Amino acid sequence: MLKVAIVEDVKEDADNLEKNLRKYEAETGIAIETKVFDNVQVFLLNYQPVYDIVFMDIMMPYMNGIKAAAELRKQDECVRLIFVTDMAKYAINGYEVDATDFFVKPVTYHALKLRLDKINLMGERSVPSVKIHIPYKGTKVVPSSEVYYIEVRNKDMTYHTRQGNYTVRSDGLKKLEAQLKDAGFMRCSSSYLINLKWCNGFNGDYIYVAGDEIKISRRQKKECINALYLTFAGGKDEDKK
Repeated sequence: MLKVAIVEDVKEDADNLEKNLRKYEAETGIAIETKVFDNVQVFLLNYQPVYDIVFMDIMMPYMNGIKAAAELRKQDECVRLIFVTDMAKYAINGYEVDATDFFVKPVTYHALKLRLDKINLMGERSVPSVKIHIPYKGTKVVPSSEVYYIEVRNKDMTYHTRQGNYTVRSDGLKKLEAQLKDAGFMRCSSSYLINLKWCNGFNGDYIYVAGDEIKISRRQKKECINALYLTFAGGKDEDKK
């Protein structure tokens, strides 16, 4: 399923885009869930990093699309952003906020289909992401490929990432383990969920992840070592360079 946000203050333009998305859904069989926001400030205030694509008008009241996109990127680095505008000269600024593409209004079905076909070939999101809910600071979205490991101690959970370490209240590793299993993560003990991409090797009862030494539980040792052999044998080690 593609989850899509349409940020557009002109109802006619929003309706046209949603109509073309429904046509694409019917033609391809890909389920599309849409939500329309006619106020960019409301969109940003209540934003949750759950969307695969955000279509955003550039010329809007209160805040233009370029400034809004800069704010969006602070909350979600992964979502695909496509500008929709009747002033193409402003769309070039989209590269400053890592926009995927832009449409000139009115959006035609042919143009939309070409863009969505390309996005679907690349995957809904480039990589899975980890959403870290930091009290009083909002949600930090980190690509799973940039997470070294996740550690639980007492009532705290610490995300060790390339961007830094983030400690929040723990609700256990079970849910994260299921979420990140297909992204190359595995448990090496009741306290650690590690990203095999960042494993440098092992020695006895210890595994090395991004330079840190982590103890492997006796119960998980065989599975961890087998996974490491498969990782290194599969040639994935170059990803850590």
